[in-house]
Amino acid sequence: MEVKGKICFVFMLFVAILLVSATLSLGSGELGSKYGPSSTEPGSDYYACKLKCVKMSGGVDEKLKCRNECEEKQMQKEREKGSGFGSGETDPDYRGCKAECEKIPGAVESERLRCKKGCEDYHDEKQKRERGGGQGRGGGGQYDIVFAEETQGLRKMVGECHQSCQGSQGEQQHPQCFQSCIQKRLQEQGRRQTGDTRRPETTPRTDKPYRQQSNNPYVFEDHHFTARLETEHGNLRVLQKFTDRSELFNGIEKYRAAFLEAEPQTFVVPNHWDADVLAFVANGQGTITLIEGDSRQSHNIKRGDLFHVPAGITAYLINTDNNERLVLAKILHSVSVPGDLQLFSVGGGDAESSYYNAFSIEVLEAAFGVDRESAHKMVGQQKLQQGMFKKVTEEQVRSLSGDDKSRGWPFGDRKGKGRGTHSIYKNEPSVANENGILHEVDSKDFPDLRDINVAFSLFNITQGSMAGPFYNTKATMVLMVSNGGGRFEMACPHLAEQGTRGGQINPRYEQVSSELRRGTVVVIPAGHPVVIEASNEQNLEVIGFGLNSDENEWFPLTGRDNILSQWEDEALELTFGFPASELQSVIQKQNKKLFFKAPERSGRAFA
Repeated sequence: MEVKGKICFVFMLFVAILLVSATLSLGSGELGSKYGPSSTEPGSDYYACKLKCVKMSGGVDEKLKCRNECEEKQMQKEREKGSGFGSGETDPDYRGCKAECEKIPGAVESERLRCKKGCEDYHDEKQKRERGGGQGRGGGGQYDIVFAEETQGLRKMVGECHQSCQGSQGEQQHPQCFQSCIQKRLQEQGRRQTGDTRRPETTPRTDKPYRQQSNNPYVFEDHHFTARLETEHGNLRVLQKFTDRSELFNGIEKYRAAFLEAEPQTFVVPNHWDADVLAFVANGQGTITLIEGDSRQSHNIKRGDLFHVPAGITAYLINTDNNERLVLAKILHSVSVPGDLQLFSVGGGDAESSYYNAFSIEVLEAAFGVDRESAHKMVGQQKLQQGMFKKVTEEQVRSLSGDDKSRGWPFGDRKGKGRGTHSIYKNEPSVANENGILHEVDSKDFPDLRDINVAFSLFNITQGSMAGPFYNTKATMVLMVSNGGGRFEMACPHLAEQGTRGGQINPRYEQVSSELRRGTVVVIPAGHPVVIEASNEQNLEVIGFGLNSDENEWFPLTGRDNILSQWEDEALELTFGFPASELQSVIQKQNKKLFFKAPERSGRAFA
């Protein structure tokens, strides 16, 4: 079983390279450089050559090189015999496969021909199976049959890696990221097929493989929100798993980021997650209701509020405003499979949208203690088909928000357990000057944060100003831009070549930078110095979730209280090679803390 799984993995990787080569603009080459006509009959030279490649020792690269050499030899033989394409034209599967090759975006003619040659290989195997020649243990074309059967799954894999690496043209913009994504997914699938369910090795790695992720794996744009639920009344967007983008984020694999937006006077149907949810109200106002055992708690929420919904707790939400959209920025901490999230809903759309529908009607009759007609009301008779977001009336808004004077205060008879909300404006800002304001909340201020090991920050940076440089000691910051535009710069050791000189580590740092706009998400690992800069045209508001924030501190590198100001003169002179008095004049010059006037930028610095 292990040998067969490894053989399957080799051919899966071979097909992946076919798919990558058919989508990358690699230029026009000889048709036979990758795929020549094949003869998969047992005993043929070509078949024996491929079998030798599968069984040879060595890594994937060596086996692929061997396979390519077999293709080249067979291509030459076919040229000498004068054979070419065209077999199987009456087979609808074959014609459909060729038609798909024509649809490959951005491919040149030779690449389409290579794709079509893969269709012909499949057709050859299909004919052999129909003749009975490729069936049974050790049958004639078992390895090429594996090749054909894996094609559909690998096309899906290619599509997912497109999206992971900066959108539908990701392989052209960031080929290293694309190739790394393909190889990582193939390795995971190979481990499953060989029965090896162990996680990849977590021993220290060199920095060079990280360069293969992409030029900037730290920035996430709209197309990286891979899970979406969108209607005319609202939307929910969940960011892809951080570890799908880069292994650099293994330390935060349990966390996901999300945005929820609800239009005015909209109800979000009851649901629960298999994850703890921390939400920040970035805009608007509303009411959140939590059902916890025998208690029901409702809390009015407004811009600046934080609230926590524990995993498995049913909650529903309403936007109570007549004009403003309700916007929530969320961090979710998974409690089951790290980074994998599931939303559980009791309904709101068709019958399939309710988890009650997963049970047999007989079970529901017995569980509710009702007849079948009544039980059907829970799964098959839902009248409203608007989905998760529903438009509500003024009367329903008053009732759900606690404004119905016929009910007790607060919001009726309930036995709350003390969960509530916390306004970030409750305390004075941590830092404030004409260039910006920083609000911070930790578990001392809001004990619920301790449950998911997260701290919160809100940066309001005045136009033409910047925050930093600074770094966090232990927390990885997930920055979510809620308003405005600008850019960030970060010093990163992972994307720079780390040289050695005489056996000694010679650290190098590369600048990672990107424009910031509403909806952009940026990950700042612990220890990485960063600057956040607002454009000259508008203020910049950035929400910060500090993950793994226990005992975290942040240290400024310039300005008042910067870390250099605490150094002894001798340490400064030995480090920088200048007299301490000259260095102190630079270190002490800036008397502001954290927020400063940004450098003047010309051109389209913030396009």
